[in-house]
Amino acid sequence: MGPFKISRQNETLEVVAKITDSMVQDYGCRVKYNKERGTIDLVGEAYCRDIVNEVLTGMLKN
Repeated sequence: MGPFKISRQNETLEVVAKITDSMVQDYGCRVKYNKERGTIDLVGEAYCRDIVNEVLTGMLKN
């Protein structure tokens, strides 16, 4: 699966990726932060995009 583009990047994106990864593992999904591209890469099936999007939206709201 391709990279999940983030419209807002900052120095805490890697931490957000690690927290998100731990939250989505229960659903059979994984995310990894790519330092070179500044993206969060999805690992898993297509449905993982919706799960990760929901988790990230909730985290970035706060």
